[in-house]
Amino acid sequence: MEVLPDLLGEVDLPDGLGTERLQFHFTGDDALDIHIGVDEDGDLTLEEGQADTPPMAITVSTADFRAAVAGSLRDQVKAETGEITLGPRQLRKAFMPDAKVQRVKALSGDLQFRLKDSSLGDEFVYTLTLGGNSPNVTNPTTTISLDLPTLMDIISGRQQMQQLFFQGKVRIDGDMNVIMGLMSVVTSPS
Repeated sequence: MEVLPDLLGEVDLPDGLGTERLQFHFTGDDALDIHIGVDEDGDLTLEEGQADTPPMAITVSTADFRAAVAGSLRDQVKAETGEITLGPRQLRKAFMPDAKVQRVKALSGDLQFRLKDSSLGDEFVYTLTLGGNSPNVTNPTTTISLDLPTLMDIISGRQQMQQLFFQGKVRIDGDMNVIMGLMSVVTSPS
């Protein structure tokens, strides 16, 4: 994944980070495991292989990842919002203070995002596994399904996800506690 070092090289890291790893499992023709983290000196590291019990692991096909960072999905979101979906500014949010990382480690489950692009006939699938568990992409704990126009409404701020859920445009299947637990960590001040 030659694009990762370029993305990560521009990330301005906040202070107070722990040394826990974020794991990426890339599936498909170019299958690869990469973990990202911060070393004891506060420098960003990117290494091939599997990290021991990462607090968060992302499982995604190489094609779906490329679509998000350098392909059709990125281009459509950028055309709509003027922003890049996954760039240094957004990626910086993945590096949380150690206190939050420890709270994420206490969570358990798989949160799968399924994004349908009807115009191209594509479905993009991203699975976030919490708490150092092995990813379960075939039977995730929770699945969030939506289409690309609905995602654009959320990203642009035209509508709130909660409203779209009640309208049936965002579908959530499985254990809502996974989403609620993660949102609690992400939105808390520390």
